[in-house]
Amino acid sequence: MTKLAVSSGDPAGIGPDICIKAFGTKTKLKYSPVIFGDPILFKERAKILGQKIDLQIYNGENEKHLSNDCLWIKPHNLKQPIKPGEPNSAYAGYLMDLFEDAIERTISKEFDGLVTGPINKELMNKGGVSFQGHTEVLARVSKTQKVLMMLASKDLRVALATTHISIAEVPKMITRENLLNCLTVLRDDLRTKWSIKNPCIKILGLNPHAGDGGFIGKEDQEIIAPLVYDLNQQDFNIIGPVSADTAFIKKYDNQKVDAILAMFHDQGLPVIKTLGFGKLVNITLGLPFIRTSVDHGTAYNMAGNDQVDESSMLEAANLAALITSYQ
Repeated sequence: MTKLAVSSGDPAGIGPDICIKAFGTKTKLKYSPVIFGDPILFKERAKILGQKIDLQIYNGENEKHLSNDCLWIKPHNLKQPIKPGEPNSAYAGYLMDLFEDAIERTISKEFDGLVTGPINKELMNKGGVSFQGHTEVLARVSKTQKVLMMLASKDLRVALATTHISIAEVPKMITRENLLNCLTVLRDDLRTKWSIKNPCIKILGLNPHAGDGGFIGKEDQEIIAPLVYDLNQQDFNIIGPVSADTAFIKKYDNQKVDAILAMFHDQGLPVIKTLGFGKLVNITLGLPFIRTSVDHGTAYNMAGNDQVDESSMLEAANLAALITSYQ
């Protein structure tokens, strides 16, 4: 059975809550999730949520006997008590330790895939841990030169040419080399992880109206369009550059689009999150293993509330397990 490492996320947020609700209630799953986190935290949070869980310690030696009628946890111990909704930068090191442990065990193939809960970037950095985002840590630990962030729903996939940088830095990253790497990773992963033989990728323009022929910025005509032309003479199927304000309107598509490549974080993600929030999965492309994540943040104000929705965690784990079956 497929075995997934699950990084439980910020202990003061809803990460533990959604792990408990998704995996700790004897749900019939076709895979075995193992939570990386503090056992005491999980016992206390389950009690607050009114959830009865059978918590079992995972030590690697019992990996062939992971039944789905309990909640398996790989222990990482917190040094301070946690109250739901009260974040503390003192546990930043705990978060990085469990995340890196989950990555390394997945790289070593102890686990078939990795699912991550939400982490607060500001808290991590205030706690003395340099943290630009999950994507960047995954690239560093796995020694992967080019990774790509993508959000996916049932009907739409949006990847990002740039991720967690300021908007002022984005134009500097819109280079032929960077876009070629992004498009190659996106095409190759759509082929190997989604089994799409000839994926169609729509690339957005950087500027309004995709530059309006060069009257609103030069990047679209001088960088993006020539690259698209050259790649379409090779083994690519790319549409664009397309104006972002109409790119998501399906009635104007003459062919099925398998993924959209946006130029920056808030160009593509507001649209897909509006259309599918709660049913989206965050995926890191280009890695030598499968990594998926929830589509939301830490939501401190909802931690410890039994009304917390675990559907995105389940979607992320289900997709990770599904993709591993294609490998």
